[in-house]
Amino acid sequence: MKGKKNTGGPFSYTFRKKAAPWCILALPMAFTAWLKYYPILSAFFISLFKYDPINPPGKFAGLSNYIGMFKMQYYWDAWKNTFIFLLLQLAMCFFIPLIQALFLNELIRLQKCLTTLYILPALIPTSVNVIIWKWIWHPDYGVANQIIKFFGGQPQAWLSDPGLVKFCIIFPGVLGGGLTVLLYLSAIQGVSSDIMESAALDGCTGFSKIFRIILPNISFMIFIQLIMCVITTMQLLDAPYMYASGGPSGASTTQGIFIYNAFNQDLNYGRGSAASIVLLFVIAGLTMLQMHFEKSEKE
Repeated sequence: MKGKKNTGGPFSYTFRKKAAPWCILALPMAFTAWLKYYPILSAFFISLFKYDPINPPGKFAGLSNYIGMFKMQYYWDAWKNTFIFLLLQLAMCFFIPLIQALFLNELIRLQKCLTTLYILPALIPTSVNVIIWKWIWHPDYGVANQIIKFFGGQPQAWLSDPGLVKFCIIFPGVLGGGLTVLLYLSAIQGVSSDIMESAALDGCTGFSKIFRIILPNISFMIFIQLIMCVITTMQLLDAPYMYASGGPSGASTTQGIFIYNAFNQDLNYGRGSAASIVLLFVIAGLTMLQMHFEKSEKE
């Protein structure tokens, strides 16, 4: 029949409209499954064996890698250090970028200039940043001890002191902000001008405007940054390793360093894979808990 639109068949408009997104996403989804989920399944498989890289997979061990790992005090010390790093990160570095963004938003002049200055440190490689701060924390000629001596205090060992090494690793983030500041600033500037003007007319200014208008309207960004902060800190590896290689006396050994040492020093692939799987489930549990609380607050 002439003029009738073809709505059926494998080459119809409706079919092509539905199939097009899947055709576009097929290759990315395949690579994601291959490069992301296949390694997770492989890690779980390896964790069940006394893995032999020469004759893989080696002797089947069941859950013995997990049981042996749970009996290690070194493993639980790594968990303790990881959670202490997480608390320090949240206390010292999570809210400061938000405060910086709130102040930047109030500036009329030099806002773009200061925004650029905040983003520049993020361009410095982590290794260079660590070298600079290791010089600052040096017990003999470091700037930190020079400042303490100026005020009459006693020099500290800093990175060689088990009680101070975690603080020394996290503290550089207090002075930063980087991309997080820009994300917060963009979210703040994205708040509707009508809402801001209505609040000003109602006399809602200063801290009242921040707590009643701005923060509730950017809560989605704060929540996302909180999740990312928890995930990245639970996986912390590079900074503690470059600062102190997990020392002194294991005081800065995180789960990331424990897993790295299991693979590269002990050559125990089964234990390293088991620790990776446990860390995966802990991070997934914390993320789901955060999302549950966020959903409860919205309801």
